Amino acid sequence: MLIHRISGLTKIIPQDTGSMGELVDSVLAPLPARWRNWVVRGVFTIIMVSMFSFIVSRGPTWLMALVFAIQFKCFHEIISIGLAVYRMYDFPWFRLLSWYFLVTSNYFIFGESLIDYWAILLRKDNFLHFLINYHRLISFGLYCVGFVWFVLSLKKGYYMRQFSLFAWTHITLLLIVCQSFFIIQNIFQGTIW
Repeated sequence: MLIHRISGLTKIIPQDTGSMGELVDSVLAPLPARWRNWVVRGVFTIIMVSMFSFIVSRGPTWLMALVFAIQFKCFHEIISIGLAVYRMYDFPWFRLLSWYFLVTSNYFIFGESLIDYWAILLRKDNFLHFLINYHRLISFGLYCVGFVWFVLSLKKGYYMRQFSLFAWTHITLLLIVCQSFFIIQNIFQGTIW
């Protein structure tokens, strides 16, 4: 019965069709299939290199935004894999809880380094002054709220699976957020300039 559920779930997950879209297919129709692939890859390579060059020319703040965008997409992909395996159990709030931990860990890890770089701007506002002075306490409180939320969402009989997803989320956070932190530190230290 479990095998039938899992095979049913694999049918739900979207698969690549191999089609590039009607417009692209009609434009590239005269070319052999092998060259169509090369042309599409070449065009998108030029587009991506141009966009990356533009972002690099805009400076470290834009690069930091790019790193965050890539971080969010990587986290989404990895968490989706973990949730697809356990989708049949219908765990409440787990996707939202995973994203909550991502935001909390980003706030904790990047908070202090960004405070160092933008201290002059951040100290002008009284509300931000509170966030600067009590950054670690706020981070700890946010993590405790997430942990209590996780405990409240536990379903009897599924503890092992839910703790597996909880561990999956934390290992993903460790890999994704730490790498992003080191990349952003290198950006602001001028290591890549």
